[in-house]
Amino acid sequence: MLDTSAVIARTALIGTVTAVLVSLAACQGKTESYVSDPKPVAAVSTAGAGTPAEQLQRLSGTKIDGFFHSPRIIAGGLPTESQMKKFAAGGVTTVIDFRSEAEGLEVQKALSANLNLNYINIPLGRELASTAAQEKFAEAFAAAGQDKVLLHCRSGNRVGMIWSLHQISKGVELDTALSQGRAMGMRPGFERAVRASLQ
Repeated sequence: MLDTSAVIARTALIGTVTAVLVSLAACQGKTESYVSDPKPVAAVSTAGAGTPAEQLQRLSGTKIDGFFHSPRIIAGGLPTESQMKKFAAGGVTTVIDFRSEAEGLEVQKALSANLNLNYINIPLGRELASTAAQEKFAEAFAAAGQDKVLLHCRSGNRVGMIWSLHQISKGVELDTALSQGRAMGMRPGFERAVRASLQ
């Protein structure tokens, strides 16, 4: 005679095991989805066709470890030795340093030489970059061709200022140029000075 109680017990047990297996499979699926499709730490926008000059006009990038990164430019404050090595490995061939001699350039010069980087110093102070400094920067940047360039000062403030002025001289709309400068580290004081210089 069929033991009804035993059948019910086995059915309940099978149901419980099935539920546990389904739950484990679901958890495993979530874990695999997270591992195989993580969100990128920082994605640089390279969208948009056009000449290199046109791409620079609508420059876009991402802040990584305090530095603005784009396909052509890395910009910000004073990099560490490990950052310099990383930048060189990532394609940087030219370093343009906007600090003055009084701020100490020897370490940066030596490190650039050890990494086979072209080091250029264009000292800037608390005032807007002079016409001569702007021209020297434009020449140095153009001489780098399509190679990646590192632009830095101590905090990124002077970098953003001279980049904004450079872009404005190239016909980039004021607000766009200033937005790019802010992304590189330019502070409100220099932004006001740039605006005032155009009035």
